[in-house]
Amino acid sequence: MADSKQEKGSNPEDRRIELWPTRFLHSPWAKATASLPVPAEIALIILNSPLIDYETFKRLYSRASTVVCADGGANRLYNLLTSTFPDHAWDTALRKHLPSLIHGDLDSLTANVRSCYEELGVPVSKDPDQYSTDFGKGINQISFLQPDVRDILVLGSLGGRVDQGIGLLHELYREQVTRHPDVRFWLFSESSITFMLQPGTTVIRLPRDTGLVGRNVGLLPVYGKAVIGTKGLEWDVQDWETEMGGMMSTSNHVLEDDVEITCDREVLFTVERGDAK
Repeated sequence: MADSKQEKGSNPEDRRIELWPTRFLHSPWAKATASLPVPAEIALIILNSPLIDYETFKRLYSRASTVVCADGGANRLYNLLTSTFPDHAWDTALRKHLPSLIHGDLDSLTANVRSCYEELGVPVSKDPDQYSTDFGKGINQISFLQPDVRDILVLGSLGGRVDQGIGLLHELYREQVTRHPDVRFWLFSESSITFMLQPGTTVIRLPRDTGLVGRNVGLLPVYGKAVIGTKGLEWDVQDWETEMGGMMSTSNHVLEDDVEITCDREVLFTVERGDAK
């Protein structure tokens, strides 16, 4: 996979990979280092959830070759840019940060935002299927527009409605495990970076001196009972059973720049974002 160094064994639990979740948040104008790989096959999907951090959006946008607004995600992007830039500067900002496509069932996209983006040449397409979400529809479009995509950055939120937050976690699992196993999904919410760990050993690079990540992490067995082991956290465990309704590792703390996680099935890893700009 383009986002990691990977060694595969015959058994999925023998797999060992390295992940760099902070690399998408480094300033695009900062000098790249050999130890910080930034893959080229990146796409960004913007969901219909509060979007207030322009700096984060700008850095993710600068990495992506394809940018899809999932229905009302276009409203969020429009509001972010028009509220961040004063007077007529927002018009320039809109033109500099155009999405590749606005797609969904279009029940949330407002008429004025649609008209504005269409005048700027952004395609708007409708999929009326009520058995799929705008997130899933957007991912399908990314796969069509960018067949070589290897990393999909998801700009959204787990706040707000509980059913939508849990639904998003469900869709992350479905898209990565059953539909697009060669693609890694990264959820960037207001305060965290969240992604799925697959069976085997994952070394997660979390350089604390960058200020891009905080100390709080969680390992969440939202997809079923798992056995995990950790190295580099304040409260490390080995051969530890974790499940919803049982024991879980939440509000743990990063002690090392390299955190190693071993698991026998998919678990969700989330790390607090830092305050570096």
